[in-house]
Amino acid sequence: MNAQQYRAVIGWFNARPAAKKVLWAVSMGAVAAVYLLYLGLLAWLAWHAMWAQLGVTVVVPAAAFVVGTALRAAIDRPRPYTKYGFVPLFPKNKTGQSMPSRHCFSAAAIAAAVWYVLPPLGAMLAGLAAVIAVSRVITGVHFVSDVLAGLAFGLVFAVAGRVAYIAAASALGYYAIMIL
Repeated sequence: MNAQQYRAVIGWFNARPAAKKVLWAVSMGAVAAVYLLYLGLLAWLAWHAMWAQLGVTVVVPAAAFVVGTALRAAIDRPRPYTKYGFVPLFPKNKTGQSMPSRHCFSAAAIAAAVWYVLPPLGAMLAGLAAVIAVSRVITGVHFVSDVLAGLAFGLVFAVAGRVAYIAAASALGYYAIMIL
């Protein structure tokens, strides 16, 4: 989106307080739902003593968070509201670190990691990641390319992490594979 499009979208929501409240609820609700569902799955895995699945499902998204956070600090891309000089729908203090979107890469990494354990929940989380991506652009805190890069980074990182986990377990032998 360009400056005129951001201003038009933000102006539309600012002129409709009820719609702005709904957008805020959807945006925050999608983020909360991702983390609550994720924590619920982790608790379920621990309850059933599925330690190998729990380990990889924790480590891969956590590693994506650490690496992605370092990457966005290195890129330090200005946010749309900084570049175009407008106030986002839900003001933020940050002026940079827009690419890749941390909300998006975290949600995508969680969705992909969960997909391997429970595909229907992974699909639901992927849908929530898409909602998060759209809301981050509409609210004016990210460019479309930021959220797409975030989703792609999270997905690729999680798949690569799972492949590395399987390779490591395979190297340990047959019994390690049985715990996958």
